[in-house]
Amino acid sequence: MNLGERQISLEPGSASNELKYARMHFETRYTYDFVKRLLPSETGRILEVGCGAGELASRLLKDGYALVAIDHDCDSIAAAQRLGVDARIAAWPDFDDGQFDAILFMRSLHHIHPLDESVGHAAKSLAEGGCIIVEDFAYESVDQKTLRWFRSTVRLLEATGQLTSSDELLEKVLAKTETLSAWQQNHEHELHTAADIGAQLEKNFGCVIKENAPYFFRYIASSITSSEKRDAILQAFAEQEERLAADGSIVPLGRRFVGVR
Repeated sequence: MNLGERQISLEPGSASNELKYARMHFETRYTYDFVKRLLPSETGRILEVGCGAGELASRLLKDGYALVAIDHDCDSIAAAQRLGVDARIAAWPDFDDGQFDAILFMRSLHHIHPLDESVGHAAKSLAEGGCIIVEDFAYESVDQKTLRWFRSTVRLLEATGQLTSSDELLEKVLAKTETLSAWQQNHEHELHTAADIGAQLEKNFGCVIKENAPYFFRYIASSITSSEKRDAILQAFAEQEERLAADGSIVPLGRRFVGVR
C-alpha cells in the first residue's frame, strides 16, 4: 500500500466507467476512486465518520464491504438509511462498536473536536493492520493567485449560464476585490488545518502517506445547472486545478492522508 510519489489523476470517462459509476455524482466518484485505491485487499469492517447522505457508503456496500456509518445530523442519517446503509446518529469520538479494518474521514475530520482525541480514538478502534483514510482540505494554504484563478473560473461558469445559484462563499468571492479576505472570513476559526491533521496522524500512526488533490470543484457542485453536463464540468474543473497545481501556478486545495496501525 505504498503510494510513493504518485500524483492524483483523473481517468477519462469510458463506456465501462460510465456503467461502473452509474448514478454516482462526480464528487462522490472522485472520493470513491481514492478510497478503493487505498483500502487493503483484506478489508472487513469499515466505519465512515461523517457519512452525510450516504452516497459513498452505499456504493461501498454494493462492493460487498461490511460498513457502519455515523453522522450527527438526523436528516443525513435518514437519507443514508434509505439507501440501505447501517447509518447511526452518533458523534465522534463518542462512538464505540468494536474494531474496524478501515476508518474513513471524508471531509469530516476538520470539524471534529478535540482533534487529538478523535485521531487517537480512531487508532484504538482499528484492528492490527487496519488503516485510517482521510480526505480533507488545506484552506489555510490558499493564496491570492490561487483565488484569482478560482474566481475567474467561477465567473466564466456564471457567464455561460452553467452556474444557476451560489452559496455565501461564492457570492463573496465574486463580489469582492479582496478575495483572500473573503475566503479567510468565510472559513470558521474552529476548523482544523490540514497541517494540524497531518501532525496528529503522524503522532498516532508514525509514517503517514500524504497526497495533494483537487478540491475547489466541491465548492461549485451544488450550484451547477442540473444537466447531463454537470459531472463533465466538475471533472474539467478538477483537472484544471490538478494541471495548474502541477506546474506551480496555483496551490492545490485538497489533502489526503493514509495511516496504518
